[in-house]
Amino acid sequence: MVQTAADLVHRRFSTKDFTPKERLRACYEAFGSSAARRSCRLSDPSRHLEMTIWDLERSTNLPSHAGACVQRVVHTAAYTAQRTPELLTDGNDDISLNIQETGHCVVSQLGRQVAVQAGGGFCTSNADVSTVYFPGAARFTSIGLPRKLMMAMVPGIEDALARPLPSDVGALRLLARYLDVLEDEHALMPRELRRAAAIHIHDLCALAIGATRDAADIAKGRGLRVARLHAVKGDIVQSLSTGPVSASTLAMRHRVTPRYIRKLFEGEGTSLSRFVLNQRLVLVHRLLTDARYGHRTIGSLAFEAGFGDLSTFNREFRRCYGATPSDVRAAAKETP
Repeated sequence: MVQTAADLVHRRFSTKDFTPKERLRACYEAFGSSAARRSCRLSDPSRHLEMTIWDLERSTNLPSHAGACVQRVVHTAAYTAQRTPELLTDGNDDISLNIQETGHCVVSQLGRQVAVQAGGGFCTSNADVSTVYFPGAARFTSIGLPRKLMMAMVPGIEDALARPLPSDVGALRLLARYLDVLEDEHALMPRELRRAAAIHIHDLCALAIGATRDAADIAKGRGLRVARLHAVKGDIVQSLSTGPVSASTLAMRHRVTPRYIRKLFEGEGTSLSRFVLNQRLVLVHRLLTDARYGHRTIGSLAFEAGFGDLSTFNREFRRCYGATPSDVRAAAKETP
């Protein structure tokens, strides 16, 4: 399946759509246009591989330094991907940063060989022959990055090829979480947001590999800040009903200071407390309009979302939605 918008191409590939005899050729063609630019082979043709590809700012006549290509792959059997001498003729010389999400792999390039475990990462060059072998089922992400841009941000990037990026690198973890934004197709429809996403991906990749001081300073104030804010917001949404969401608890979980957490939200013209309050209201509104919670009292839903005072909840809910919680529940019941 292919979805196209200006500067964005979104493709999905599954071996389930092909017969066992067709899968080798289909995989070859799919990976040939992906971030990895490799041929691939599943050890068992009866098993499956799923891949999603996003081209950000690389489907137009924009300069190559403007884009990024991201692919996410899940496979259920041992799998080999190769950048062969024949494939080098496609002229693609991108740097590929890979994140091993589950399983493990062995990477060979430039006479080097390294084993990468789940949570770790590595870089390869599309300008050189390489082999990546996955001995079993795994999930991983590859990001195709313009070589000239990466060399400017990480001058010694050749030394990082086929070497492990440690799993405790904060930028690598944040990058993996930030890429979830690509799953929200509507969020990336405006062109300026797609370009911003590509820049943030460049920043986080450079930090994970080892950017120069100047490039790191820029990236920390740009891509790293956005990615950390994205991660903190996700943490808050998941923790509304399960635990505290104060600046101190968030800071401890994300290994920053409480002041840094507050400044992230101030940079968006709001505050941590206001964001948390709004997310609590959103949660209660969702529960009120869900028939599965029709037997629950409004008060119990408010407490579940983290409100400790019902008068405050009722006042803020009406301010936000222009109706009382009872009105919202009643309207939801009347909707077919």
